[in-house]
Amino acid sequence: MDSVGKKLHKQAEEARESGDFTRALELTDQAIVAYQNETDPAGFAEVLSSRFLTLRHLFEKTGDRNYLILAKHSAVASLEIAKSSGNQQAMVIPLFNLAKAHETLGEITKAVDTYQKAVDNMKNNPPETHNRSGVVADLEIHLYSCQYQSGDKSALDGAEQALAKLEQSDEPEYNKHVWLSGGHMRIADMLRNDNPEKAKEHLQKAKEIIDSNA
Repeated sequence: MDSVGKKLHKQAEEARESGDFTRALELTDQAIVAYQNETDPAGFAEVLSSRFLTLRHLFEKTGDRNYLILAKHSAVASLEIAKSSGNQQAMVIPLFNLAKAHETLGEITKAVDTYQKAVDNMKNNPPETHNRSGVVADLEIHLYSCQYQSGDKSALDGAEQALAKLEQSDEPEYNKHVWLSGGHMRIADMLRNDNPEKAKEHLQKAKEIIDSNA
C-alpha cells in the first residue's frame, strides 16, 4: 500500500499533467510534509523534482524566467537532499532535472556535465522505479543532443542510436511516444542550421508519432 506521501505525490503528478499547476504545487508541498513525517528522504527529494517540472511548465506557459529560477533551485535542493540521504539511487532524477534546468538557462557546459552524471548514476545505481532501458535511452538522448550543442558534432550518432534504443525498448506506450517525439524534436532543433534536410526528417517523424496519438 502506498504511503501518504506517495499518494499525494501521485496526485500532484496527475494535477500537473492535467494542467492544474496551482493544485500541483499545493499537493507537492503536502507531499513534502508527508514524506518528512514518514522519514522518507528519497521521496522528499523526488517530489521536489516533481515541483521542478511544474515550475518549468509555468515558465513555458508564461515566459516568466522567475519560474525557471525557482525550478532550478528546486532541482538543486532535490539533489542536495538526495545526496544527504546517502541513497545513490535517489540521485538520478534530481541530476536529470538539474541538467534540464541548466540547459534551459543556456548553461550548456554545466548541463552536459550534469546529464553525464545522471546517465552514469542510472547505469551504476538504477532506482527501482525507473530501472528500464527506455529511461536510460531517454537520458542519453538528452546528453548527446546537449553535447552536440556544446560543439561536439560527433554526438549526433549517439543521439540517433539512443533514439533507436528507445524505440526498441519495452517502455510503456505513453512514455515511449512522448519521449520519442521529444527526442526527434530535440535532434531536429540541434540540426536546424547544420543540416536542415535531416532536421526536417526528424520533425516529420515527431509529427507522425504525435498524430498517431491524436
